[in-house]
Amino acid sequence: MRSPYRIPGDTALCPSAVPLECNGRMLQLDCRETCDELYALKEAWQALESRCSEPFAYFQSFDWCLNWCRAFLEDEAGDHPRLRVYALWDGAECLMIWPLMTRRVTPAITVLVPLTAPMNQYATLLHDPARFDPALGRSVFAAIRKNSGCDAICLDHVPQSALLAEILKGEGSSPDGVQKSSILDLSKVSDWESHHASLPKKQRLQRNSRRNRLEKLGSLDYRVYPAGSRGYAEHIDHCIAMKRDWLKGTGRLGRDLFDPRFATFLHDLGSTPGKDDDGVFLHALTLDGVPIAMELGMRFRQDYYCFLGAIDLAYQKFSPGKVQMEQAQRWAIETGIRRFDFLNDPSTYKSSWTNTTAPLTACYIPFTSLGQLYCRHWKAGLRPRLRALYDGIGPAWRCRFRKMVDALHRFVWRNGGNMSLVLCCIP
Repeated sequence: MRSPYRIPGDTALCPSAVPLECNGRMLQLDCRETCDELYALKEAWQALESRCSEPFAYFQSFDWCLNWCRAFLEDEAGDHPRLRVYALWDGAECLMIWPLMTRRVTPAITVLVPLTAPMNQYATLLHDPARFDPALGRSVFAAIRKNSGCDAICLDHVPQSALLAEILKGEGSSPDGVQKSSILDLSKVSDWESHHASLPKKQRLQRNSRRNRLEKLGSLDYRVYPAGSRGYAEHIDHCIAMKRDWLKGTGRLGRDLFDPRFATFLHDLGSTPGKDDDGVFLHALTLDGVPIAMELGMRFRQDYYCFLGAIDLAYQKFSPGKVQMEQAQRWAIETGIRRFDFLNDPSTYKSSWTNTTAPLTACYIPFTSLGQLYCRHWKAGLRPRLRALYDGIGPAWRCRFRKMVDALHRFVWRNGGNMSLVLCCIP
């Protein structure tokens, strides 16, 4: 029996696809809802990755999305997230892939969100720049709105330079305030020595002082482990453990990091890379062979994304994370990275490590009247205010609040999903 989903080289009409007319040609929009159907897109997906030159696209890459789905979705049922990966076809050619999924936020409200949210750091889509324009994008979005069966689509951290931002311009609600990512632009840096020499004298002295203080404690070493290399998996587990200790100690939100599937996901990440230079890398600063600062990052084209950083709290006063960061940026320059991206978290420490920012936007678009209430009054209204209040109460109060939330989560899992509205403000 013929599969209802298109594969590369297949030119027959797909009976389950939504037809879209464009410049006299009939295109087809289909939706993938299982990991097997996702895997069938591998060739077309990675071809689009090569053709789509937009920055910030790593979190829509095949490797990132497929490995996340294998870790988090394959054994899930009930009210858990469901795949909705949309692909637009012109015959056998794939013009667009938009990785989304459904999430039930209350018993009555289901929304579309980016696939892998909230782990994804940017929301965008992959497209053929020669054949997919904003007008066609708006037609695709209209078809998704009509046929998704959801109440809204909620997108955080859409790069304002991305085609998706132009497609959705003027739609829905957005929270007050400016979202942005912090970036070290290395496009004009020729080598590490010249970059280091260009820093203010005070900054150079501070960096040298931190490194010297650590070297007095023992033998300091720095290594980079590519995904799949010897020691990579072991160091991933160590990095996650240190990050969990930091989250507990500061009362920060980070529920996904405590999910045992998170480690499985990171272990497999990088198993289906695209270009030869792309990949996942674990950076480790060690003292007498023991890691005291670590970072997991991803290279995609000539961009590098700092995804997960952690330190040993026993050495916190020596700032090992800053020493590790300096070494990571040196590695980036020496390996041809052109953008060192600190992602969308607005931490103040990033200003001394970066020289530019990229504006982002949030877009919450209702499809139904319930979606209108959820987008306008919760996502763009009360929720960001509660989050700002939580971030401002200080570590001690955050720790107390986290204990209460953890107890509430345990109660919810024991008593079904009827309490989900109570928890929808917790990322």
